[in-house]
Amino acid sequence: MLTGFKLRMLNRRASSPKNKPLKIIEKLNIEKGMVVGDVGTGGGYFAIEFSKKVGQKGKVYAIDINKEFLDFISDNIEKKGIKNIEIKLANPYNLNLPGKSVDLFFQRNVFHHLSEPLEYFKNIKKILKDNGRIAIIDYKKKKFSFTGLFGHYTSKNTLIETMDSAGFSPLENFDFLQDQLFIIFESKS
Repeated sequence: MLTGFKLRMLNRRASSPKNKPLKIIEKLNIEKGMVVGDVGTGGGYFAIEFSKKVGQKGKVYAIDINKEFLDFISDNIEKKGIKNIEIKLANPYNLNLPGKSVDLFFQRNVFHHLSEPLEYFKNIKKILKDNGRIAIIDYKKKKFSFTGLFGHYTSKNTLIETMDSAGFSPLENFDFLQDQLFIIFESKS
């Protein structure tokens, strides 16, 4: 019950115009037939929006390490009759997806939780299709805020250096999110 409330609140926050979800989705350039992995899907707001973009010939993986979150999403998509979202219980080191199967990975407010980000993204690279991309949104450091005080942020330098070491380079960098970084990466040749 408490989990459901928490996830509804996460979805409300994700969908708030203040957080510019429609602009985020637009910048991802999702097309019909694509395969998108929503990593750390939380309440599933973005997974459901992505499912509309990829259409019936596409697929969205709603990926999380929390089974309760995935159960919430599963119930939600069943009620809505959504057929192109596949629920994936992962662990921090394995997303349990086939190699070269995903066009776009999307992570929102996840990077700062990763204990071994370099290894994590090296593994993700194996799952991405050859022209695949990774979109990462994470909090910027703010001195007197929850995110700043409790380490719930990632510096731009840390993000770019980690991704570079994992074999990725920045493709696009957006600055329309006031409190968050938003960078799309592509695999280096």
